[in-house]
Amino acid sequence: MKEKFQYVLDTFNQVYNLDLTQNEISYGLEPTAKIHIKQGRTTALERKQAYFPDKNQIIWKIWNHREIPFFFDSENTEIYTEVDGTHIINYDIIASSFFLLSGWQEYFSTEKDSYGRFRCEDSYQYKLGIMSIPVVNYYFDILKTIWEINTKKTVPLKNWNGSKFAACLTHDIDTCESGWIQGSFHAIKKHHFITPIILASKKLFNQDVWFNFNEILNIEKQFGAKSTFFFLAQNKPNLRIKNADYSIEKSKFETVFNKITSHGSEIGLHGSTGTHTNLEMLIRDKNKIKLSINGNRFHFLLFDIKKTPQVIDNAGFRYDSSLGFAESFGFRNSFCFPFRPFDIQKDKSFGYYEIPLVLMDGTLQKYLHLSPSDSIEKIIPVFEEVIKFKGVITILWHNSHFSNYKYPGWKDTYIGILSKCKERFGLLDSCSNILDIYLNG
Repeated sequence: MKEKFQYVLDTFNQVYNLDLTQNEISYGLEPTAKIHIKQGRTTALERKQAYFPDKNQIIWKIWNHREIPFFFDSENTEIYTEVDGTHIINYDIIASSFFLLSGWQEYFSTEKDSYGRFRCEDSYQYKLGIMSIPVVNYYFDILKTIWEINTKKTVPLKNWNGSKFAACLTHDIDTCESGWIQGSFHAIKKHHFITPIILASKKLFNQDVWFNFNEILNIEKQFGAKSTFFFLAQNKPNLRIKNADYSIEKSKFETVFNKITSHGSEIGLHGSTGTHTNLEMLIRDKNKIKLSINGNRFHFLLFDIKKTPQVIDNAGFRYDSSLGFAESFGFRNSFCFPFRPFDIQKDKSFGYYEIPLVLMDGTLQKYLHLSPSDSIEKIIPVFEEVIKFKGVITILWHNSHFSNYKYPGWKDTYIGILSKCKERFGLLDSCSNILDIYLNG
């Protein structure tokens, strides 16, 4: 467990800007430091075996006003005790943190959806009702609190240039040339027969209603916000999934890219279908955008935990932001900060950072069937969790959802979310900028 312990400790240190070592925090059967974490039943982790504990094997305890699960312990006791000046954490927060951060359940699960994705309904986050709780942050808060008690020093939370948390704003550009068609079909279903004429007329003058980058930038400018736009580089279907309805190589996208970057926002790659397991395809997509590209998010959130992280690393990306569930908002890895994914086979972390995807417009509209007006109230608890730990919430709002044609009301929901963020003193920025602050702040 030494490598896994170091991985969790490194992630903890990054959150709190500390440099604690295994000499200062001991982990195992017997204490060797003033702060000691008891080791639980970690045989499966050590032998790289599947581990799916039954609900009756999971112990629940309250910490920081929230009931949280512990996955590797058998004795129901106090979370921590003090013995002769040594503070002992009686639950294996190292194994539980690693289990969730590494995606161990995902790695060994054989259940996939029709696109080969790990299903939300099969995750412990969903089964235990903790999707909206960044449980790993609570484990880290236990260790931070015990360190403060033991050392009589205060550990400050993350400083986001004076803001209380960070909202990472992103847009996946799947479609920007067919708003006139989809908007027309939607209007006809509602017996609005004038709308198709209006949309077709605009299209004749090369003004598709979903080619709305200026509108998005202007909205964000009002809030002093910057964002990341992920563009698809392929427009041919693959794996039974449509890719872009546009060609990234058309000259007008050079103008779009210039507008986005001059605003201070970022261009990223929206890896086309199949690139999540094919390095050559992913590099080819990346090279089609004639800019320096730091980050990626895969189309349809395609992700194979046994293959995709190595593909991302080998393609030279600094970050990825694909790890979220389409079916539910919340924390797929139970963590509200960027983190390095872990190579389970090689027992070491990958080189890139994952910026977890927490909230997507399609989740609210398509999967949860919420109305625009009801959505903000539903997601406030997730924001409260992020604010509690001064963490990061990554938001995906497609450019199509800024249009009242087919998606009426969702632009106002996005504006409402930005307003809530500003009210709570959130930093509204792009993936790259937020990662810079996280690593250097």
